[in-house]
Amino acid sequence: MKADPSLLFVIPMKDPARSKTRLKPVLSHPVRMRLAMALFRHTLTFIRKACPEGQILVVTASPVIADVARIFGACVLMEEGSYHLSEALEQAASWAEHQDFRSICILPADLADPKSGDLETLLDVERGNPSVILSPAHDGGTNALVATPPKAIPFRYGYRSAVAHERQAETRGVAFTRLPLASFAQDIDVASDLHLRLAELPKRLRQVDPS
Repeated sequence: MKADPSLLFVIPMKDPARSKTRLKPVLSHPVRMRLAMALFRHTLTFIRKACPEGQILVVTASPVIADVARIFGACVLMEEGSYHLSEALEQAASWAEHQDFRSICILPADLADPKSGDLETLLDVERGNPSVILSPAHDGGTNALVATPPKAIPFRYGYRSAVAHERQAETRGVAFTRLPLASFAQDIDVASDLHLRLAELPKRLRQVDPS
């Protein structure tokens, strides 16, 4: 996939010690940390393979995550006073606009098994100015969001955020495209995600699970 110099990939990532808390009923704290880190590395590897020259920004409060991001050649934005995903991404969007990026593509760090064909489909959609292109998660969340310009809408990540983001676009007169993509619909948040999709995960990710 040819890199678009006007597009910035944005990956938000918590400190592994604070990640995957909804998996407490089935995974110990050390295993949750390993899973979070494995998924994060998997996401970075996916982008690097799908779009080798693509520019990546990781937004995080974790020095450990920042070090890993730099190994993959990503830029790092250390969060300032942020305790919510939407706030962290607002900071990332501001950074992107300051760096003159026309668009951002936000991807979560816990996609189960993203496919390069789905990423290409997402990025092939015409990006008007302003516009938002969203690929929903299986539970109504947002698992990919392309915003042009980066601050086209305020971010509303959380429960059923796909609908919340669409409403933000409608309120502001921003063109909105909902684009369901099979491999982008699946993430690993709760126990049912882990058990139902364990067989679909790449082998190196399955190995962090004690079962």
